[in-house]
Amino acid sequence: MLKLGHGKATLSVVLGEQLGGYIDRTEGVLGSIEPLEVHAVSVEGDSSRLVLLVVDLICVNTDLVARIRAAATDLGVSDVWVSATHAHSTPEAGCYPGGAATPKALADRVVRSSLIAMRRAIAAEAPGRVRAVRSVVSGVAGRRNVPPGETPRVPIDVLIVEEMAPSDESPRIRGMLVISPVHPTVLPPDNRLASADLTGGIRRALARDAEWVVAATGAAGDISTRTTRQARDTAEVNRLAARIADAVRSAIAEGADERHSEADATLTAPLATTLDLPARPRTPDATADDRPAHRDPFSARRQIVLEQGIAIAEESRARLSTSQHSVTIEVCALGEVQLVAIPAELYLGLAEQIRDGNPAHPTIVLGYTNGYLGYVPDREAPLSYETVVSPVAEGSGEAIVATALGLLSDADTATALVK
Repeated sequence: MLKLGHGKATLSVVLGEQLGGYIDRTEGVLGSIEPLEVHAVSVEGDSSRLVLLVVDLICVNTDLVARIRAAATDLGVSDVWVSATHAHSTPEAGCYPGGAATPKALADRVVRSSLIAMRRAIAAEAPGRVRAVRSVVSGVAGRRNVPPGETPRVPIDVLIVEEMAPSDESPRIRGMLVISPVHPTVLPPDNRLASADLTGGIRRALARDAEWVVAATGAAGDISTRTTRQARDTAEVNRLAARIADAVRSAIAEGADERHSEADATLTAPLATTLDLPARPRTPDATADDRPAHRDPFSARRQIVLEQGIAIAEESRARLSTSQHSVTIEVCALGEVQLVAIPAELYLGLAEQIRDGNPAHPTIVLGYTNGYLGYVPDREAPLSYETVVSPVAEGSGEAIVATALGLLSDADTATALVK
Protein backbone atom coordinates (compact mmCIF):
# COMPACT_ATOMS: atom_id res chain seq x y z
CA MET A 1 0.00 0.00 0.00
CA LEU A 2 1.19 3.49 -0.80
CA LYS A 3 0.91 6.41 1.57
CA LEU A 4 1.17 9.82 -0.03
CA GLY A 5 1.42 13.33 1.36
CA HIS A 6 2.03 16.90 0.30
CA GLY A 7 3.60 19.88 2.01
CA LYS A 8 4.79 23.29 0.93
CA ALA A 9 6.87 26.14 2.27
CA THR A 10 7.70 29.66 1.14
CA LEU A 11 11.09 30.35 -0.44
CA SER A 12 12.13 33.81 0.67
CA VAL A 13 13.54 36.41 -1.72
CA VAL A 14 16.23 38.92 -0.74
CA LEU A 15 15.77 42.41 -2.16
CA GLY A 16 18.55 43.30 -4.55
CA GLU A 17 19.61 39.74 -5.34
CA GLN A 18 19.94 38.72 -8.97
CA LEU A 19 17.11 36.97 -10.74
CA GLY A 20 18.05 34.12 -13.07
CA GLY A 21 17.20 33.32 -16.65
CA TYR A 22 18.12 36.43 -18.66
CA ILE A 23 21.70 37.52 -19.23
CA ASP A 24 20.58 41.04 -20.15
CA ARG A 25 18.80 41.61 -16.82
CA THR A 26 21.54 43.06 -14.66
CA GLU A 27 19.67 44.80 -11.84
CA GLY A 28 18.42 43.09 -8.70
CA VAL A 29 14.96 42.10 -7.54
CA LEU A 30 12.66 44.86 -6.28
CA GLY A 31 9.92 42.74 -4.70
CA SER A 32 7.51 39.90 -5.44
CA ILE A 33 4.42 39.39 -7.57
CA GLU A 34 3.63 36.27 -5.54
CA PRO A 35 5.45 34.15 -2.96
CA LEU A 36 7.91 31.63 -4.35
CA GLU A 37 7.29 28.11 -3.07
CA VAL A 38 8.88 24.74 -2.37
CA HIS A 39 6.51 21.79 -2.76
CA ALA A 40 7.13 18.27 -1.45
CA VAL A 41 5.24 15.15 -2.53
CA SER A 42 6.12 12.16 -0.35
CA VAL A 43 5.43 8.55 -1.26
CA GLU A 44 5.92 5.80 1.31
CA GLY A 45 5.99 2.20 0.16
CA ASP A 46 6.46 -0.98 2.12
CA SER A 47 10.11 -0.34 2.92
CA SER A 48 11.12 3.05 1.50
CA ARG A 49 10.01 6.65 1.12
CA LEU A 50 10.57 8.86 -1.92
CA VAL A 51 10.12 12.63 -1.79
CA LEU A 52 9.83 14.75 -4.91
CA LEU A 53 10.67 18.39 -4.22
CA VAL A 54 9.64 21.02 -6.76
CA VAL A 55 11.32 24.36 -6.14
CA ASP A 56 10.59 27.75 -7.70
CA LEU A 57 14.15 28.20 -8.98
CA ILE A 58 15.75 28.66 -12.36
CA CYS A 59 17.73 25.45 -11.76
CA VAL A 60 19.00 23.07 -9.09
CA ASN A 61 22.68 22.23 -9.25
CA THR A 62 24.09 18.94 -8.03
CA ASP A 63 25.65 20.53 -4.93
CA LEU A 64 22.24 21.75 -3.78
CA VAL A 65 20.67 18.35 -4.46
CA ALA A 66 23.40 16.68 -2.38
CA ARG A 67 22.80 19.06 0.54
CA ILE A 68 19.05 18.43 0.52
CA ARG A 69 19.50 14.67 0.33
CA ALA A 70 21.90 14.70 3.25
CA ALA A 71 19.53 16.82 5.33
CA ALA A 72 16.59 14.52 4.54
CA THR A 73 18.16 11.39 6.01
CA ASP A 74 17.01 12.36 9.50
CA LEU A 75 13.40 12.46 8.30
CA GLY A 76 13.23 8.80 7.33
CA VAL A 77 13.46 9.60 3.63
CA SER A 78 15.17 6.98 1.46
CA ASP A 79 15.34 8.99 -1.76
CA VAL A 80 14.88 12.62 -2.74
CA TRP A 81 14.39 14.07 -6.20
CA VAL A 82 14.76 17.84 -6.50
CA SER A 83 13.22 19.58 -9.50
CA ALA A 84 13.35 23.24 -10.53
CA THR A 85 10.33 24.91 -12.13
CA HIS A 86 12.77 26.93 -14.26
CA ALA A 87 10.75 30.12 -13.90
CA HIS A 88 12.91 33.03 -15.07
CA SER A 89 11.80 35.42 -12.34
CA THR A 90 13.32 33.40 -9.51
CA PRO A 91 16.73 33.83 -7.81
CA GLU A 92 19.86 33.17 -9.84
CA ALA A 93 21.07 29.74 -8.71
CA GLY A 94 24.31 29.46 -10.67
CA CYS A 95 22.88 27.99 -13.88
CA TYR A 96 25.73 27.51 -16.32
CA PRO A 97 26.05 24.94 -19.11
CA GLY A 98 27.86 21.97 -17.65
CA GLY A 99 26.85 22.82 -14.08
CA ALA A 100 28.16 25.18 -11.42
CA ALA A 101 27.99 25.91 -7.70
CA THR A 102 24.88 27.30 -6.03
CA PRO A 103 25.32 30.60 -4.14
CA LYS A 104 25.61 29.58 -0.49
CA ALA A 105 23.10 32.05 0.93
CA LEU A 106 20.46 30.89 -1.55
CA ALA A 107 21.28 27.22 -0.96
CA ASP A 108 20.85 27.71 2.80
CA ARG A 109 17.36 29.15 2.24
CA VAL A 110 16.36 26.39 -0.14
CA VAL A 111 17.50 23.65 2.25
CA ARG A 112 15.56 25.21 5.14
CA SER A 113 12.38 25.54 3.10
CA SER A 114 12.78 22.03 1.68
CA LEU A 115 12.99 20.50 5.16
CA ILE A 116 9.83 22.34 6.22
CA ALA A 117 7.96 21.14 3.13
CA MET A 118 9.17 17.55 3.56
CA ARG A 119 8.16 17.42 7.22
CA ARG A 120 4.69 18.69 6.32
CA ALA A 121 4.34 16.17 3.50
CA ILE A 122 5.33 13.24 5.70
CA ALA A 123 2.93 14.36 8.44
CA ALA A 124 0.12 14.51 5.87
CA GLU A 125 0.70 11.03 4.42
CA ALA A 126 -2.42 8.92 3.99
CA PRO A 127 -3.25 5.77 2.01
CA GLY A 128 -3.77 6.50 -1.64
CA ARG A 129 -3.19 5.50 -5.22
CA VAL A 130 -1.80 7.18 -8.30
CA ARG A 131 -2.69 7.25 -11.96
CA ALA A 132 -1.52 9.31 -14.90
CA VAL A 133 -3.47 11.16 -17.56
CA ARG A 134 -2.25 13.11 -20.55
CA SER A 135 -3.83 16.11 -22.17
CA VAL A 136 -2.77 17.88 -25.34
CA VAL A 137 -3.28 21.64 -25.45
CA SER A 138 -2.94 24.14 -28.29
CA GLY A 139 -2.34 27.87 -28.23
CA VAL A 140 -0.08 27.80 -25.18
CA ALA A 141 3.39 27.23 -26.62
CA GLY A 142 5.36 26.27 -29.69
CA ARG A 143 8.83 25.31 -30.77
CA ARG A 144 11.23 28.19 -30.28
CA ASN A 145 13.17 27.93 -33.50
CA VAL A 146 10.50 27.69 -36.18
CA PRO A 147 8.50 30.52 -37.76
CA PRO A 148 5.61 31.81 -35.61
CA GLY A 149 3.03 30.32 -37.98
CA GLU A 150 3.53 26.90 -36.43
CA THR A 151 1.73 26.52 -33.10
CA PRO A 152 1.88 22.84 -32.21
CA ARG A 153 -0.15 21.16 -29.53
CA VAL A 154 1.92 20.30 -26.47
CA PRO A 155 1.36 17.36 -24.08
CA ILE A 156 0.58 18.01 -20.43
CA ASP A 157 1.09 15.02 -18.12
CA VAL A 158 -0.69 14.80 -14.78
CA LEU A 159 0.08 12.41 -11.94
CA ILE A 160 -3.15 12.17 -9.95
CA VAL A 161 -3.16 11.19 -6.27
CA GLU A 162 -6.45 9.69 -5.16
CA GLU A 163 -7.74 8.58 -1.79
CA MET A 164 -8.51 4.91 -1.27
CA ALA A 165 -12.15 4.06 -1.98
CA PRO A 166 -14.33 0.94 -2.34
CA SER A 167 -14.15 -0.63 -5.77
CA ASP A 168 -17.70 0.45 -6.60
CA GLU A 169 -17.10 4.12 -5.81
CA SER A 170 -15.17 6.82 -7.66
CA PRO A 171 -12.16 7.89 -5.57
CA ARG A 172 -11.73 11.53 -4.64
CA ILE A 173 -8.74 13.39 -6.07
CA ARG A 174 -6.49 14.57 -3.25
CA GLY A 175 -3.74 16.15 -5.29
CA MET A 176 -2.11 16.41 -8.66
CA LEU A 177 1.38 16.88 -10.07
CA VAL A 178 1.12 18.72 -13.39
CA ILE A 179 4.12 18.45 -15.71
CA SER A 180 4.23 21.06 -18.46
CA PRO A 181 6.98 20.83 -21.14
CA VAL A 182 6.87 24.60 -21.64
CA HIS A 183 9.42 27.21 -20.68
CA PRO A 184 7.53 29.22 -18.00
CA THR A 185 8.61 32.51 -19.54
CA VAL A 186 5.70 34.87 -19.97
CA LEU A 187 7.09 37.76 -17.89
CA PRO A 188 9.71 39.86 -19.74
CA PRO A 189 13.49 40.14 -19.25
CA ASP A 190 13.13 43.58 -17.66
CA ASN A 191 10.80 42.25 -14.97
CA ARG A 192 12.38 42.73 -11.52
CA LEU A 193 9.63 41.17 -9.38
CA ALA A 194 9.98 37.58 -8.20
CA SER A 195 7.37 35.21 -9.59
CA ALA A 196 6.78 31.56 -10.40
CA ASP A 197 5.43 32.81 -13.76
CA LEU A 198 3.49 30.15 -15.69
CA THR A 199 4.05 27.42 -13.09
CA GLY A 200 2.49 29.64 -10.45
CA GLY A 201 -0.38 30.34 -12.82
CA ILE A 202 -1.01 26.61 -13.29
CA ARG A 203 -1.13 26.10 -9.52
CA ARG A 204 -3.68 28.89 -9.14
CA ALA A 205 -5.79 27.79 -12.11
CA LEU A 206 -6.23 24.27 -10.72
CA ALA A 207 -6.42 25.14 -7.02
CA ARG A 208 -10.17 24.42 -6.77
CA ASP A 209 -9.79 20.96 -8.35
CA ALA A 210 -7.78 19.27 -5.59
CA GLU A 211 -6.49 19.73 -2.06
CA TRP A 212 -3.08 20.50 -3.50
CA VAL A 213 -1.52 21.15 -6.92
CA VAL A 214 2.16 20.99 -7.79
CA ALA A 215 3.35 22.31 -11.16
CA ALA A 216 6.67 21.01 -12.50
CA THR A 217 8.47 21.47 -15.82
CA GLY A 218 9.13 18.63 -18.23
CA ALA A 219 11.28 18.49 -21.36
CA ALA A 220 10.99 22.16 -22.27
CA GLY A 221 14.31 22.65 -24.02
CA ASP A 222 12.77 23.81 -27.29
CA ILE A 223 9.22 24.72 -26.21
CA SER A 224 8.30 28.30 -25.30
CA THR A 225 5.40 30.74 -25.14
CA ARG A 226 7.35 33.00 -27.51
CA THR A 227 5.01 32.48 -30.48
CA THR A 228 1.73 32.25 -28.55
CA ARG A 229 1.77 34.84 -25.76
CA GLN A 230 -0.24 37.97 -26.42
CA ALA A 231 1.33 40.06 -23.66
CA ARG A 232 4.04 39.76 -21.01
CA ASP A 233 2.20 40.34 -17.76
CA THR A 234 0.38 38.42 -15.03
CA ALA A 235 -2.92 38.60 -16.92
CA GLU A 236 -1.32 36.70 -19.78
CA VAL A 237 0.19 34.22 -17.31
CA ASN A 238 -3.32 33.55 -16.04
CA ARG A 239 -4.80 33.28 -19.55
CA LEU A 240 -2.31 30.64 -20.67
CA ALA A 241 -2.58 28.79 -17.35
CA ALA A 242 -6.37 28.69 -17.71
CA ARG A 243 -6.00 26.97 -21.11
CA ILE A 244 -3.78 24.34 -19.53
CA ALA A 245 -6.18 23.89 -16.60
CA ASP A 246 -9.15 23.39 -18.94
CA ALA A 247 -7.25 20.74 -20.89
CA VAL A 248 -6.23 18.99 -17.66
CA ARG A 249 -9.83 18.92 -16.41
CA SER A 250 -11.01 17.41 -19.68
CA ALA A 251 -8.36 14.68 -19.53
CA ILE A 252 -9.24 13.84 -15.94
CA ALA A 253 -12.94 13.65 -16.78
CA GLU A 254 -12.26 11.33 -19.71
CA GLY A 255 -10.28 8.97 -17.48
CA ALA A 256 -12.65 9.10 -14.51
CA ASP A 257 -13.91 5.55 -15.01
CA GLU A 258 -10.46 3.95 -15.05
CA ARG A 259 -9.94 1.26 -12.43
CA HIS A 260 -6.72 0.56 -10.57
CA SER A 261 -4.77 -2.66 -10.47
CA GLU A 262 -2.92 -4.03 -7.50
CA ALA A 263 0.30 -2.65 -8.98
CA ASP A 264 -0.95 0.83 -8.12
CA ALA A 265 -0.02 0.14 -4.50
CA THR A 266 3.72 -0.41 -5.03
CA LEU A 267 6.76 1.87 -4.92
CA THR A 268 9.91 0.75 -6.69
CA ALA A 269 13.03 2.44 -5.38
CA PRO A 270 14.76 4.75 -7.89
CA LEU A 271 17.35 3.34 -10.25
CA ALA A 272 20.17 5.53 -11.54
CA THR A 273 22.90 5.45 -14.17
CA THR A 274 25.67 8.00 -14.63
CA LEU A 275 26.43 8.70 -18.26
CA ASP A 276 29.58 10.35 -19.59
CA LEU A 277 28.79 12.60 -22.53
CA PRO A 278 31.45 14.18 -24.78
CA ALA A 279 31.76 17.93 -24.56
CA ARG A 280 30.58 19.92 -27.54
CA PRO A 281 33.57 21.02 -29.62
CA ARG A 282 33.95 24.54 -30.87
CA THR A 283 32.61 24.37 -34.41
CA PRO A 284 32.21 26.92 -37.21
CA ASP A 285 28.52 27.40 -36.47
CA ALA A 286 29.46 28.85 -33.09
CA THR A 287 31.54 31.70 -34.52
CA ALA A 288 30.46 35.24 -35.27
CA ASP A 289 31.54 34.86 -38.92
CA ASP A 290 29.11 32.02 -39.64
CA ARG A 291 25.75 33.60 -38.85
CA PRO A 292 24.19 34.66 -42.18
CA ALA A 293 21.01 36.66 -41.74
CA HIS A 294 18.91 34.18 -43.74
CA ARG A 295 19.32 31.63 -40.96
CA ASP A 296 17.03 33.71 -38.78
CA PRO A 297 14.59 35.67 -40.95
CA PHE A 298 11.68 35.80 -38.51
CA SER A 299 12.98 36.97 -35.14
CA ALA A 300 15.30 39.83 -34.30
CA ARG A 301 15.12 38.79 -30.65
CA ARG A 302 16.25 35.30 -31.56
CA GLN A 303 19.31 36.72 -33.33
CA ILE A 304 20.26 38.69 -30.22
CA VAL A 305 19.80 35.59 -28.07
CA LEU A 306 21.91 33.56 -30.50
CA GLU A 307 24.76 36.02 -30.11
CA GLN A 308 24.42 35.82 -26.33
CA GLY A 309 24.59 32.04 -26.60
CA ILE A 310 27.82 32.20 -28.57
CA ALA A 311 29.39 34.33 -25.83
CA ILE A 312 28.11 32.03 -23.07
CA ALA A 313 29.38 28.95 -24.91
CA GLU A 314 32.88 30.32 -25.30
CA GLU A 315 32.99 31.42 -21.65
CA SER A 316 31.74 28.03 -20.49
CA ARG A 317 34.31 26.11 -22.51
CA ALA A 318 37.10 28.28 -21.11
CA ARG A 319 35.78 27.93 -17.55
CA LEU A 320 35.17 24.19 -17.57
CA SER A 321 37.97 23.05 -19.89
CA THR A 322 36.69 19.46 -19.98
CA SER A 323 36.33 16.80 -22.65
CA GLN A 324 33.20 15.26 -21.16
CA HIS A 325 30.29 15.87 -18.82
CA SER A 326 28.82 13.33 -16.39
CA VAL A 327 25.07 13.27 -16.02
CA THR A 328 22.94 10.98 -13.86
CA ILE A 329 19.61 9.71 -15.19
CA GLU A 330 17.12 8.32 -12.65
CA VAL A 331 13.82 6.46 -12.89
CA CYS A 332 11.29 5.14 -10.40
CA ALA A 333 7.91 3.42 -10.53
CA LEU A 334 4.81 4.42 -8.63
CA GLY A 335 2.51 1.55 -9.39
CA GLU A 336 1.98 1.48 -13.14
CA VAL A 337 3.37 5.00 -13.60
CA GLN A 338 7.07 5.37 -14.32
CA LEU A 339 8.90 8.65 -13.72
CA VAL A 340 12.13 9.72 -15.40
CA ALA A 341 14.38 12.44 -13.95
CA ILE A 342 16.58 14.30 -16.45
CA PRO A 343 19.01 16.92 -15.06
CA ALA A 344 18.92 19.04 -18.21
CA GLU A 345 16.85 21.11 -20.61
CA LEU A 346 15.92 18.18 -22.83
CA TYR A 347 14.20 18.78 -26.17
CA LEU A 348 10.58 17.62 -26.11
CA GLY A 349 11.03 15.22 -29.03
CA LEU A 350 13.64 13.30 -27.04
CA ALA A 351 11.27 12.96 -24.08
CA GLU A 352 8.59 11.67 -26.44
CA GLN A 353 11.05 9.04 -27.67
CA ILE A 354 11.42 7.87 -24.07
CA ARG A 355 7.67 7.71 -23.67
CA ASP A 356 7.10 5.97 -27.01
CA GLY A 357 9.86 3.46 -26.25
CA ASN A 358 8.11 2.38 -23.04
CA PRO A 359 4.54 1.71 -24.22
CA ALA A 360 3.65 -0.74 -21.44
CA HIS A 361 3.50 2.03 -18.82
CA PRO A 362 2.42 5.65 -18.52
CA THR A 363 5.78 7.42 -18.55
CA ILE A 364 6.38 10.96 -17.31
CA VAL A 365 9.64 12.83 -17.96
CA LEU A 366 10.71 15.51 -15.50
CA GLY A 367 13.28 18.03 -16.69
CA TYR A 368 15.56 20.26 -14.58
CA THR A 369 15.70 17.51 -11.95
CA ASN A 370 18.61 16.48 -9.69
CA GLY A 371 21.12 18.73 -11.41
CA TYR A 372 21.62 21.12 -14.29
CA LEU A 373 23.61 20.19 -17.40
CA GLY A 374 22.09 22.75 -19.75
CA TYR A 375 20.36 22.33 -23.10
CA VAL A 376 20.34 18.91 -24.76
CA PRO A 377 19.03 19.10 -28.35
CA ASP A 378 18.35 16.23 -30.73
CA ARG A 379 20.58 15.51 -33.72
CA GLU A 380 18.30 17.30 -36.17
CA ALA A 381 18.01 20.57 -34.23
CA PRO A 382 18.78 23.68 -36.33
CA LEU A 383 21.34 26.30 -35.36
CA SER A 384 20.01 28.30 -32.39
CA TYR A 385 20.91 29.66 -28.98
CA GLU A 386 20.07 26.27 -27.51
CA THR A 387 22.34 24.25 -29.80
CA VAL A 388 25.21 26.72 -29.52
CA VAL A 389 25.13 26.93 -25.74
CA SER A 390 24.61 23.19 -25.18
CA PRO A 391 27.69 21.81 -23.41
CA VAL A 392 27.47 18.34 -24.97
CA ALA A 393 28.19 16.97 -28.43
CA GLU A 394 25.59 15.96 -31.02
CA GLY A 395 24.07 12.59 -30.21
CA SER A 396 24.08 13.19 -26.46
CA GLY A 397 20.29 13.51 -26.39
CA GLU A 398 19.89 10.17 -28.12
CA ALA A 399 22.34 8.62 -25.62
CA ILE A 400 20.19 9.94 -22.76
CA VAL A 401 17.10 8.40 -24.37
CA ALA A 402 18.79 5.00 -24.66
CA THR A 403 19.97 5.15 -21.04
CA ALA A 404 16.52 6.11 -19.76
CA LEU A 405 14.87 3.28 -21.68
CA GLY A 406 17.35 0.79 -20.24
CA LEU A 407 16.60 1.99 -16.72
CA LEU A 408 12.86 1.81 -17.33
CA SER A 409 13.24 -1.79 -18.44
CA ASP A 410 15.20 -2.54 -15.27
CA ALA A 411 12.53 -0.82 -13.17
CA ASP A 412 9.87 -2.97 -14.84
CA THR A 413 11.81 -6.06 -13.89
CA ALA A 414 12.20 -4.85 -10.32
CA THR A 415 8.48 -4.16 -10.05
CA ALA A 416 7.67 -7.65 -11.33
CA LEU A 417 9.89 -9.14 -8.64
CA VAL A 418 8.08 -7.10 -5.95
CA LYS A 419 4.77 -8.54 -7.13
